[in-house]
Amino acid sequence: MKANLCRIYVGLILAFCLFFSVGAFFFGPDADAEGRELSPMPALRTEEGKLNLAFTTQLESAFADRFALRSELVTAQSILRAGLFGTGNEKVIVGRGGYLFFGDTLDDYLGRNPMTDTEIEAAADALAQMSRFAKEQGAKFIFTAAPNKNTLYGEYMPARYLPRTGESDMDRLFAALDVREVDYLDLRSVLTAEDLYHKRDTHWNGEGARMAYGGLMSALNLPYDDYVDAPYQTVTDFPGDLDALLTPTLSRTDENVVYTLPEFAYTSNYVTPMDLIISTRCDTAPQRSALIFRDSFGSALIPYFSSAFSTVTYERANPYRIDQLTRKPADVVIVEIAERNLRDLVGAAERLAGK
Repeated sequence: MKANLCRIYVGLILAFCLFFSVGAFFFGPDADAEGRELSPMPALRTEEGKLNLAFTTQLESAFADRFALRSELVTAQSILRAGLFGTGNEKVIVGRGGYLFFGDTLDDYLGRNPMTDTEIEAAADALAQMSRFAKEQGAKFIFTAAPNKNTLYGEYMPARYLPRTGESDMDRLFAALDVREVDYLDLRSVLTAEDLYHKRDTHWNGEGARMAYGGLMSALNLPYDDYVDAPYQTVTDFPGDLDALLTPTLSRTDENVVYTLPEFAYTSNYVTPMDLIISTRCDTAPQRSALIFRDSFGSALIPYFSSAFSTVTYERANPYRIDQLTRKPADVVIVEIAERNLRDLVGAAERLAGK
């Protein structure tokens, strides 16, 4: 009797292991199910033909990303943690009032691991170098940082997190730019209304993007339509990136405001708003051009700037290819980056190193 029970027990364990391993080929997660890249499957030998000594470690990582029903289990765990304890996971903070916050912004919120003085100076020097070069090429230059959602809406953060006291990295960088006489826009003074960011996404919504666009155009002293009286519709079809990280198998969508703007055309091989390079043309816009270096926050800005300039080039490459102004002039250069990524500005002007 005991022997049979042991065989049943071992059989169940083996079946369990086989399901989650072999089942990965049939029930494994999609590559983007949780907004992440899967670890590559390892090879027994390296490209040089030598034995891959890290094979078992790499295989463990690959399996951890692919085991059967992984996304479903992540979703179930997140629902339980949020419901019972009001917590998310290492990437998502479950806030109050239905707000989700990106875990990578927690250091900024708490004032933990701030940029060193050397990093602040290097970032400011890079922007100053780009600003000088742009002006030499006859272009206006402005820098802005998209505030983290908990910078604007910290009241919705869990009470267990005590916000930073004193200056933020953004404050320190702006002060360094003042010394260097680099034009910038502090969007915290523009984005003062409620509900300008998606509750369940990292980024600003259509209304927040409209206000950021208006702030930048005003700071550049350019005439523009603020579209405040433009027709719009409120749609509930925006998939939140934080939802994808928290509950990857639940199809939740957030509200978004979509304004009716002048038509423009993509002149690049456009696939998604996150393409590395996007170019647009608008025949009804004033004859002016813009070169915009941006990150994911810039995706929602594309319709606004593309409707306000006859030609626009958007780039996500870093170091910034501002040296292209010598062969492709622009009237305006904008550098936009998320507050959480300010360190990425260090070395951002390397393309100008040879000049």
